[in-house]
Amino acid sequence: MADCPAINVRLAVNRVDFSLITNDDAVQPQLYTPGEEISSQPDFLRGHGTYVDDEKILRASVAGILEKVNKLITIRPLKARYNGEIGDLIVGRITEVQQKRWKVDVNAKLDAVLLLSSVNLPGGELRRRSAEDEQTMRRYLQEGDLICAEVQSIFADGSLSLHTRVLKYGKLSQGILLKVPPMLIQRKKTHYHTLESGATLILSYNGYVWIGSSIQNVDKSEGGFTDDLSKIPVENRESRQVASTDMDACFNAFDKDGDGFLSISEFDLICRALFRNDRGKIYGLEEDQLREVYSIFDLKGDGRIDREEFEVCWNKWIKICTRPKSAFLIVDVQNDFITGSLNIKQCAAQHDGSEVIDPINRLLETVPFDAVFYSLDWHPVDHVSFIDNLHLREVDISSSISKEAARVYDTVTFQGPPLLKQRLWPRHCVQDSWGAELHKDLKIVDNAIKIYKGTNPEVDSYSVFWDNKKLTETTLSSQLQEKGATDIYICGLAYDVCVGATAVDALTSGYRTILIDDCSRGVDLVDIEKTKATVIGSNGVIVNSSQVKAMVEGRDRRPELGYKLALEIKHKMNLGDE
Repeated sequence: MADCPAINVRLAVNRVDFSLITNDDAVQPQLYTPGEEISSQPDFLRGHGTYVDDEKILRASVAGILEKVNKLITIRPLKARYNGEIGDLIVGRITEVQQKRWKVDVNAKLDAVLLLSSVNLPGGELRRRSAEDEQTMRRYLQEGDLICAEVQSIFADGSLSLHTRVLKYGKLSQGILLKVPPMLIQRKKTHYHTLESGATLILSYNGYVWIGSSIQNVDKSEGGFTDDLSKIPVENRESRQVASTDMDACFNAFDKDGDGFLSISEFDLICRALFRNDRGKIYGLEEDQLREVYSIFDLKGDGRIDREEFEVCWNKWIKICTRPKSAFLIVDVQNDFITGSLNIKQCAAQHDGSEVIDPINRLLETVPFDAVFYSLDWHPVDHVSFIDNLHLREVDISSSISKEAARVYDTVTFQGPPLLKQRLWPRHCVQDSWGAELHKDLKIVDNAIKIYKGTNPEVDSYSVFWDNKKLTETTLSSQLQEKGATDIYICGLAYDVCVGATAVDALTSGYRTILIDDCSRGVDLVDIEKTKATVIGSNGVIVNSSQVKAMVEGRDRRPELGYKLALEIKHKMNLGDE
């Protein structure tokens, strides 16, 4: 034993740098651990961080530093969430845009609230906030933005109400956010500091430290809500600058308990922020869908998502949901289906095919699609679908309708091999004929791609992806892959035939699929409803044309499409493609 080296045991109190938490170097505050006795005297007042045991002894309930004001004894925790006071300067991150308010993460137990009435309007204008202001809230601040603000009041539940009415407050950009325990921030007269390099340092009471460009150079005309995206000269940058990525910012904002993992409840908050429209309506995932999506990105299967797993979620799911690549596919808006030999107005639903042209044109003029496709039925003269070609092929004995009894719109079975069920149509869209041309009033945009289908005389082709027997693929899939499309908006003629078949194949191919209802017309009302049910049941979405622009621009994000994407990611992971 005599040869054993001495062991130096350092207590927790000896590992604390008290110069960081006290202004008096001569005072050595004592560190108390949970359960440690503070006082047995009866004339004390119990404060935060303390409790009285059965023997009337005052003990610490948290690890921290003793503070005494007259007879009031409190223990200030070494690490704790921020407890705000009126007048505090804080730095926070927008987590949610709600009706007439923003939710802000300020490192407290509850998110703070920034009311629309508490922000400075562009130009410092003083007036009542209007409905237009409410509709354009995301032009000022959106999820993920950093702000500097002041605590205006405290609600009954302890959450904070903020304001940015002073022009030195507002959105922060061009800088770095650091996080420290709030207790390390001492209360001073000023928390704005200008460094020798010209950068501004903001030491906020809630423990968020901001290092950014000088606030003297910020344009005040926009009410403190402009982003300075100008390039910073290399000579003005710190050589060891640490970049804070959007992904890290998102993870940190929703990791409410700061444990370095996302629980399913924290992941639910991400989904509630993700799936909403630009008017603040929250869609949210259904409970079973939420759990399934969470399990997909819980790659280690330990019931929580760490930062590495979240990186997969961010790159393969969240980024696509917020910044989709959208293709617009206009199906078969051709003369024969509108005023020609197969005018759908003469079919059971009696729809007017020309009614799709105006809303489609408006979408082409106003929505920034990443790619536009026009499909065309392009049949040879001896095509199998034409009723006047029925005599060219033998009808199988298994057919429910004989060759002699067959009429237009009936379905017969032709002899094989293989057997072929075929609905009989009037002769239509013959190659290079007037009937096969796109309608003259339909807008044709530059750089659009035309896809020709139904060119094989022996098999029909309703879908723009494949022929009906899945024997031959069109060029659509390769064109979509080349464009990097994630979302396909489909409309045209006929709703329950070519449009519906294309939507089903798009969903099967893994694309997030949106069917535009008022830009489509069909043949049979019952079949149209079946088509809608099939699309919705496969996690597609049916919308009106007025909703398309916000979806393409990522301002209206639907949970059905997010769930569909997550299932495709899971499928590829199972195949080993991811």
